[in-house]
Amino acid sequence: MLRLPRRLAVLSTHTSPLARAGTTKAGGMNVYVAELSRQLGAMGWDVDVFTRRDRADAPCVETLAPGVRLFHVAAGPTEPLPPIEVAGHVTEFTEGVAELTSGNDHYDLVHSHYWVSGLSGVELARRWQSPHVAMFHTLGAVKQMFQEPEPGLRIAGERRVVDCSDAVISATAHERAFLIGQYGAEASRVQVVPCGLDLNKFHPNGTEAARRRVAEVLPELGALDGPGILFVGRLEPAKGADLLVRALPMIEQRCDATLWIVGGDERDESERTRLRQLAEAGGVGERVRFASAVGREQLPDLYRAASVCAVPSAYESFGLVAVEAMASGTPSVATRVGGLASTISHGETGMLVSQRRPELFARAIGRLLSDDPLRTRMGSAAVDGMRLFAWPRVAASILDVYEGLLRERNASDRQRESCCPDPVESLLVAAS
Repeated sequence: MLRLPRRLAVLSTHTSPLARAGTTKAGGMNVYVAELSRQLGAMGWDVDVFTRRDRADAPCVETLAPGVRLFHVAAGPTEPLPPIEVAGHVTEFTEGVAELTSGNDHYDLVHSHYWVSGLSGVELARRWQSPHVAMFHTLGAVKQMFQEPEPGLRIAGERRVVDCSDAVISATAHERAFLIGQYGAEASRVQVVPCGLDLNKFHPNGTEAARRRVAEVLPELGALDGPGILFVGRLEPAKGADLLVRALPMIEQRCDATLWIVGGDERDESERTRLRQLAEAGGVGERVRFASAVGREQLPDLYRAASVCAVPSAYESFGLVAVEAMASGTPSVATRVGGLASTISHGETGMLVSQRRPELFARAIGRLLSDDPLRTRMGSAAVDGMRLFAWPRVAASILDVYEGLLRERNASDRQRESCCPDPVESLLVAAS
């Protein structure tokens, strides 16, 4: 009988799982890495998570949960960097992880997150003779279709990680099809496992109490002033907060509705100023409210307090915000792109908008705000539908992927050979 692996190396190079979601370059991936690691730790695994040190006071190692440690690896300057700049320190990060773990037994498996981590994962898995599982969370080639061009190094790096990984986990069937069709991934190696959801936190119970708590903790939102349209995410064009500001004056059904923009930190003050000016120009300056990104413990109340959650993203590989809102009983209105098209059942658990146009979002949001029975019915259906994403179920599916790879490895007596050592090394050198 297959022995469950006891040691797992998780690579999250460019961002720490402790970073607050909704701030610069921190979002659903951070939540995913932290929660999956905790789930696996609770299942008896020893999980070591490695991230690049981006602040001087970060400890070398800290405990995230029972059985889960987080290592801060020196690689480049001790300050936050955009992912493409972090790529320039991939070799240093890889060697740093190897040095930190040189006195340990080998890891049974490596799980990397995002392409920068994947490049290190390919090399470390070769050294440790362990299977390598990659998860990208977002793909450069997909972003190019919906947003601005991505650096060629990223696309090349993603292709190399796809080629050299033992398995790739995709959050949706849509992303899997893209990996196979556009990246040439071997179909048998791409496994669909959705992102997870803590149903003990995200549930519909206590809506009125949630509004009162939000009004007390985040008075700037005015949670008791009328229906709230909630936006949660980073303050960048691809997420679409400005689209909602433009849509607000077009929602004629409920002129008392307010838009709650929750996200960003002190680095995003210039974008908040731009959004405020946009709201003033549209005559809704007093109806657009702002709050900085909040901790995970405050999000359930925010979702329950809102009447509608809006996700006008240019692209989402999964759409965790929409899923969390729906699990909390709040229907979502979102762009029909990527994972959002899979997680939201149009007309049943929320509304999908075919184009990122303010008038189309205004129409969908206005319909929900003006029809209480419809909104209640959709909220109930959403709660039922989101049970598919419960974390124990998702973690068990991840374990199935791990176990399949270990069975393959145990069935072969041959030493692991790197599938493409020269191209990977050349990419590491180019990144450096």
